[in-house]
Amino acid sequence: MEYRIKKIIQRGIKNIQNSIFKIRYSAQKGFTLVEMIIYIAFFAILSVLSINATILVMKSFYTLRINQSISQSATTALERMSREIRNAYSIDMVNSTFGTNPGRLTLLTKDDLGALTTIEFYTTAGNQINMKVGGVEQGSLMTKTVLATNLVFRSMYNGTATSTNSKAVKIEMTLADNRAGISKTVKYYDTIVLRGSMH
Repeated sequence: MEYRIKKIIQRGIKNIQNSIFKIRYSAQKGFTLVEMIIYIAFFAILSVLSINATILVMKSFYTLRINQSISQSATTALERMSREIRNAYSIDMVNSTFGTNPGRLTLLTKDDLGALTTIEFYTTAGNQINMKVGGVEQGSLMTKTVLATNLVFRSMYNGTATSTNSKAVKIEMTLADNRAGISKTVKYYDTIVLRGSMH
Protein backbone atom coordinates (compact mmCIF):
# COMPACT_ATOMS: atom_id res chain seq x y z
CA MET A 1 0.00 0.00 0.00
CA GLU A 2 2.77 2.41 0.95
CA TYR A 3 4.63 1.50 -2.23
CA ARG A 4 1.57 2.38 -4.35
CA ILE A 5 1.19 5.74 -2.60
CA LYS A 6 4.86 6.53 -3.19
CA LYS A 7 4.51 5.65 -6.86
CA ILE A 8 1.45 7.90 -7.19
CA ILE A 9 3.27 10.80 -5.53
CA GLN A 10 6.33 10.29 -7.71
CA ARG A 11 4.14 10.15 -10.82
CA GLY A 12 2.39 13.36 -9.77
CA ILE A 13 5.69 15.15 -9.19
CA LYS A 14 6.97 13.99 -12.57
CA ASN A 15 3.81 15.25 -14.28
CA ILE A 16 4.19 18.66 -12.60
CA GLN A 17 7.82 18.82 -13.67
CA ASN A 18 6.87 17.97 -17.24
CA SER A 19 4.15 20.62 -17.23
CA ILE A 20 6.55 23.26 -15.91
CA PHE A 21 9.07 22.30 -18.55
CA LYS A 22 6.49 22.59 -21.32
CA ILE A 23 5.36 26.12 -20.34
CA ARG A 24 8.90 27.41 -19.73
CA TYR A 25 10.04 30.09 -22.13
CA SER A 26 13.54 30.48 -23.25
CA ALA A 27 15.75 32.91 -21.31
CA GLN A 28 15.59 35.36 -24.20
CA LYS A 29 11.79 35.56 -24.04
CA GLY A 30 11.62 36.60 -20.36
CA PHE A 31 10.17 35.00 -17.24
CA THR A 32 8.36 31.70 -17.25
CA LEU A 33 4.72 31.56 -16.22
CA VAL A 34 5.62 29.83 -12.98
CA GLU A 35 8.20 32.49 -12.19
CA MET A 36 5.67 35.22 -12.89
CA ILE A 37 3.17 33.55 -10.57
CA ILE A 38 5.82 33.27 -7.86
CA TYR A 39 6.82 36.92 -8.22
CA ILE A 40 3.20 38.09 -8.20
CA ALA A 41 2.47 36.00 -5.10
CA PHE A 42 5.62 37.34 -3.43
CA PHE A 43 4.73 40.97 -4.08
CA ALA A 44 1.13 40.33 -3.03
CA ILE A 45 2.36 38.98 0.30
CA LEU A 46 4.66 41.98 0.70
CA SER A 47 1.74 44.32 -0.01
CA VAL A 48 -0.46 42.61 2.56
CA LEU A 49 2.31 42.74 5.16
CA SER A 50 2.94 46.40 4.39
CA ILE A 51 -0.75 47.27 4.71
CA ASN A 52 -1.05 45.36 7.99
CA ALA A 53 2.05 47.09 9.35
CA THR A 54 0.62 50.48 8.38
CA ILE A 55 -2.70 49.67 10.05
CA LEU A 56 -0.88 48.53 13.20
CA VAL A 57 1.18 51.73 13.31
CA MET A 58 -1.94 53.88 12.83
CA LYS A 59 -3.79 52.01 15.58
CA SER A 60 -0.85 52.50 17.93
CA PHE A 61 -0.75 56.19 17.04
CA TYR A 62 -4.47 56.73 17.66
CA THR A 63 -4.35 54.70 20.87
CA LEU A 64 -1.52 56.90 22.12
CA ARG A 65 -3.37 60.08 21.17
CA ILE A 66 -6.56 58.85 22.86
CA ASN A 67 -4.68 58.02 26.06
CA GLN A 68 -3.01 61.43 26.04
CA SER A 69 -6.26 63.30 25.40
CA ILE A 70 -8.18 61.49 28.14
CA SER A 71 -5.33 61.89 30.63
CA GLN A 72 -4.92 65.59 29.83
CA SER A 73 -8.67 66.26 30.07
CA ALA A 74 -8.99 64.37 33.35
CA THR A 75 -6.03 66.19 34.87
CA THR A 76 -7.29 69.62 33.80
CA ALA A 77 -10.89 69.04 34.90
CA LEU A 78 -10.13 67.35 38.23
CA GLU A 79 -7.40 69.81 39.21
CA ARG A 80 -9.63 72.81 38.50
CA MET A 81 -12.67 71.35 40.26
CA SER A 82 -10.56 70.24 43.23
CA ARG A 83 -8.94 73.65 43.60
CA GLU A 84 -12.22 75.54 43.46
CA ILE A 85 -13.93 73.12 45.86
CA ARG A 86 -11.12 73.48 48.40
CA ASN A 87 -11.27 77.27 48.15
CA ALA A 88 -15.08 77.43 48.52
CA TYR A 89 -16.71 78.11 51.87
CA SER A 90 -20.04 76.47 51.04
CA ILE A 91 -22.21 74.91 48.34
CA ASP A 92 -25.34 76.29 46.76
CA MET A 93 -27.55 73.26 47.35
CA VAL A 94 -30.51 74.74 45.47
CA ASN A 95 -28.60 75.29 42.24
CA SER A 96 -26.61 72.06 42.44
CA THR A 97 -27.58 68.59 41.22
CA PHE A 98 -26.28 65.71 43.33
CA GLY A 99 -26.38 61.94 42.96
CA THR A 100 -27.34 61.81 39.30
CA ASN A 101 -25.89 62.29 35.84
CA PRO A 102 -25.50 64.90 34.49
CA GLY A 103 -24.51 66.53 37.75
CA ARG A 104 -24.11 70.19 38.50
CA LEU A 105 -22.02 71.77 41.25
CA THR A 106 -22.45 75.40 42.30
CA LEU A 107 -19.89 76.65 44.80
CA LEU A 108 -20.13 79.71 47.02
CA THR A 109 -16.71 81.32 47.12
CA LYS A 110 -14.81 84.59 46.90
CA ASP A 111 -12.90 86.17 44.04
CA ASP A 112 -9.37 87.57 44.19
CA LEU A 113 -10.68 90.82 45.69
CA GLY A 114 -12.62 89.04 48.42
CA ALA A 115 -16.05 89.66 46.88
CA LEU A 116 -18.66 86.90 47.08
CA THR A 117 -19.21 84.99 43.84
CA THR A 118 -20.23 81.59 42.49
CA ILE A 119 -18.41 78.95 40.50
CA GLU A 120 -20.35 76.31 38.56
CA PHE A 121 -19.27 73.01 37.01
CA TYR A 122 -21.61 71.16 34.66
CA THR A 123 -21.78 69.17 31.42
CA THR A 124 -23.03 70.70 28.18
CA ALA A 125 -25.26 69.10 25.56
CA GLY A 126 -22.05 68.08 23.80
CA ASN A 127 -20.83 66.20 26.90
CA GLN A 128 -18.11 68.70 27.71
CA ILE A 129 -17.37 69.77 31.30
CA ASN A 130 -17.76 73.53 31.42
CA MET A 131 -17.19 76.15 34.08
CA LYS A 132 -18.90 79.43 34.97
CA VAL A 133 -17.55 82.12 37.28
CA GLY A 134 -20.07 84.63 38.57
CA GLY A 135 -22.48 83.45 35.88
CA VAL A 136 -19.96 84.11 33.09
CA GLU A 137 -19.08 81.20 30.83
CA GLN A 138 -15.39 80.21 31.01
CA GLY A 139 -15.44 77.43 28.41
CA SER A 140 -14.64 73.74 28.44
CA LEU A 141 -12.11 72.07 30.73
CA MET A 142 -11.56 69.23 28.24
CA THR A 143 -10.19 68.63 24.76
CA LYS A 144 -12.82 68.57 22.03
CA THR A 145 -12.48 64.89 21.19
CA VAL A 146 -13.01 63.74 24.79
CA LEU A 147 -16.56 63.32 26.10
CA ALA A 148 -17.75 63.24 29.70
CA THR A 149 -20.24 60.38 29.53
CA ASN A 150 -20.83 60.51 33.27
CA LEU A 151 -20.43 63.32 35.83
CA VAL A 152 -21.91 62.84 39.29
CA PHE A 153 -21.38 65.04 42.35
CA ARG A 154 -22.17 63.84 45.87
CA SER A 155 -22.29 66.10 48.92
CA MET A 156 -20.55 64.43 51.85
CA TYR A 157 -20.23 65.00 55.60
CA ASN A 158 -18.09 62.54 57.57
CA GLY A 159 -18.65 60.03 54.77
CA THR A 160 -22.47 60.38 54.64
CA ALA A 161 -24.73 62.38 52.37
CA THR A 162 -26.23 65.56 53.80
CA SER A 163 -28.71 68.15 52.58
CA THR A 164 -27.34 71.40 54.01
CA ASN A 165 -24.12 70.88 56.00
CA SER A 166 -21.97 69.73 53.13
CA LYS A 167 -18.30 69.65 54.08
CA ALA A 168 -16.90 67.69 51.14
CA VAL A 169 -17.73 66.79 47.55
CA LYS A 170 -17.20 63.42 45.91
CA ILE A 171 -16.69 63.47 42.14
CA GLU A 172 -17.47 60.51 39.89
CA MET A 173 -16.39 61.16 36.32
CA THR A 174 -16.20 58.98 33.20
CA LEU A 175 -14.32 60.20 30.13
CA ALA A 176 -14.35 58.60 26.68
CA ASP A 177 -12.65 59.16 23.35
CA ASN A 178 -13.23 57.48 19.99
CA ARG A 179 -11.10 57.90 16.88
CA ALA A 180 -10.73 55.80 13.73
CA GLY A 181 -12.73 52.96 15.27
CA ILE A 182 -10.59 52.92 18.42
CA SER A 183 -12.34 53.83 21.66
CA LYS A 184 -11.42 54.03 25.32
CA THR A 185 -13.35 54.83 28.49
CA VAL A 186 -11.79 55.69 31.85
CA LYS A 187 -13.49 56.27 35.23
CA TYR A 188 -12.18 58.73 37.81
CA TYR A 189 -13.07 59.30 41.46
CA ASP A 190 -12.03 62.01 43.88
CA THR A 191 -13.22 63.46 47.18
CA ILE A 192 -12.36 67.04 48.13
CA VAL A 193 -12.95 68.77 51.46
CA LEU A 194 -14.12 72.40 51.42
CA ARG A 195 -11.36 74.31 53.12
CA GLY A 196 -13.67 77.21 53.97
CA SER A 197 -16.14 74.89 55.71
CA MET A 198 -13.49 73.92 58.27
CA HIS A 199 -13.28 77.43 59.74
